[in-house]
Amino acid sequence: MVRKNNWYPCYTFFLLLFIHTIILNDAVWKSFLKSYVIYLFFGGWRYQRIFFYTFRRDLKGLRCLIMMMYTTLRNSYTKEPFADIFARTVKRRGRDCIAAYFEDQVWTFGQLDDYSNKVANHLLRCGFQRGDKLSLLMHSSPAYVGIWLGAAKVGVATGLLNFNLRNVSLSHCMDAVGGKGIIVGKQLKDAFLEIDGEKRFPADKIWYVDEPASLPESSDAMSTTSEASWNQRLAEVSAAAPPKLARSKSREHLIYVFTSGTSGLPKAAIITTPRYLYMVSGVRYSFGIYKSDILYTSLPLYHTLAGICGVGQMLVRGTTLAIRAKFSASKFWEDCIKYNCTVVQYIGELCRYLVAQPLKPTDKQHHVRLAFGNGLRKETWIEFQKRFNVPLIGELYGATESNSSIINCDGKLGAIGFMPQIIRGIYPIYLIKMDPVTEMPLRDPETGLCIECDTEEPGQLIGRIDNSNPTRFYDGYVNKEASEKKILRSVFKPGDAWFASGDLLYRDEFGYLYFSDRLGDTFRWRGENVSTAEVESVLLRVYPESSISVYGVPVPGNEGKAGMAAIVVDFKKLSEEEEKSMIETVYSNVTEHLPSYARPLFVRLCESIEMTSTFKLRKVDLVKAGFDPRNSKDHIYWLDPSVKHYSRLDEDTFEKLKKGTVRL
Repeated sequence: MVRKNNWYPCYTFFLLLFIHTIILNDAVWKSFLKSYVIYLFFGGWRYQRIFFYTFRRDLKGLRCLIMMMYTTLRNSYTKEPFADIFARTVKRRGRDCIAAYFEDQVWTFGQLDDYSNKVANHLLRCGFQRGDKLSLLMHSSPAYVGIWLGAAKVGVATGLLNFNLRNVSLSHCMDAVGGKGIIVGKQLKDAFLEIDGEKRFPADKIWYVDEPASLPESSDAMSTTSEASWNQRLAEVSAAAPPKLARSKSREHLIYVFTSGTSGLPKAAIITTPRYLYMVSGVRYSFGIYKSDILYTSLPLYHTLAGICGVGQMLVRGTTLAIRAKFSASKFWEDCIKYNCTVVQYIGELCRYLVAQPLKPTDKQHHVRLAFGNGLRKETWIEFQKRFNVPLIGELYGATESNSSIINCDGKLGAIGFMPQIIRGIYPIYLIKMDPVTEMPLRDPETGLCIECDTEEPGQLIGRIDNSNPTRFYDGYVNKEASEKKILRSVFKPGDAWFASGDLLYRDEFGYLYFSDRLGDTFRWRGENVSTAEVESVLLRVYPESSISVYGVPVPGNEGKAGMAAIVVDFKKLSEEEEKSMIETVYSNVTEHLPSYARPLFVRLCESIEMTSTFKLRKVDLVKAGFDPRNSKDHIYWLDPSVKHYSRLDEDTFEKLKKGTVRL
């Protein structure tokens, strides 16, 4: 069998029941009892144990899935624009109800509605039409949400740009969206000008926003000059609702969220209204988030977790949102107390920073009942929950563009989600075996089909694509070629199509899923996906003649994997000064062209890197070697934060990094 069936002993039970009742003509109760005893004796007890252990969880998951499917199917059928969904939220909650806290600002639903209306009318006045695109490069604030919401009210899709990106990466993202105009926070103006941003858009469609962004005051002086502030321009337009959009006949794009995917530079994932609602409702029903909650997020709003799963609770459900522009470990719980928050968002690295803080009285003076997010390691999970007295941890997993998200809805320690054991076919996700060298699916030599993994066996998570079903739809990226690369075909039957997550997971006997590793040319660090191709391209511009391989290596006590670059160079012929100059050049280039989380924390100078049969650099051995200087004669450097440059890694420093006494 190519696909595993965990419930075949059930068929045995019914066969025995049939034999005893019909053929042997036993009484029904005797037949049932005999068949059940035989069934249990020959292995059925295992499956009964699994059934009773997972029944409540699967029932909860089934209810959640039904609600998610209802929400998505309803919107796919009615084609209701997102503006109408938000209008219904405002009416239900009331215009004076608080929508968001931000620093000392308080935004009501009425104010957010008016602000977004002004944005919509301003865009219409500037010639934007339904189907156009807009780029947004700003730090997090309620105004950030109001801008893309206003654009959505007139059918303009907004590309949410990562404000940590610089140079090539930022330029690539702007080109990927191909927007008709751009809105830039003034704190990010220099980064925008570094890539000649003002040459990419018409001068009258570039707007700079004061940061932190605030509501426009009626007293803002009106101006028609090019130097007029964003708020001055909004003061000139009406806060009345723009003309209502007709219902679209296609899957209209709402926003674009950038993800690294499995290789290459960041890609713009398409988020439609059904897809947005699917993710929002999944979090809502899985973890029980209510309109009476106050949700705190210090994650960037260009991020799926905050920008969709968090902000969506406010826009769709009416939950109050508390936003912090930038995460602060020392202010996290103080903010939660200040705004009386009941729900918080995290990424694994964030929790580790919180746990590392000195003990404070505020650690347990909050009213937080739920923390949800992704990437939380088991060790940190235990300490975080115990120290801060948070009753429920809600771990979830899923790429922005995927159709195979999973959720740990019952707080199982260390799990990122589960596969339903009762009716697996209702949510078609599977783990398939992968070749560790080629990173391609292993196929049955007779059928040519993929092979499902056994319990505790790592495999790539895949989700079935069915574009006739809105809940199984795969929108992919703006770049169709990149979208196609994420699809596996002829997996369990000839011609079928499945989304390939690019991640290795494994499941236990109860169907709980745990993260194992990341496939392809991507690794995760500091809660961000790092594209190895992006880092390699920066280094290759400096050393075009060298073979360069970038990969992630685990560092004890740290979430994810730290970046490491292996550069082929005959270092034996280099003088000490030449090698030092080379390392300094590497440092200056990665700091200039890469965001902090993407910069290699280790550099390995080596004489050669083994090639695969297809002439690709073999990373498997490099990953296994890690950053241990004792395992090789290569010269290894590490990015020392105390001196802000690469220093030679010796055995003493290596041991300190392993023990966590020296931090990266």
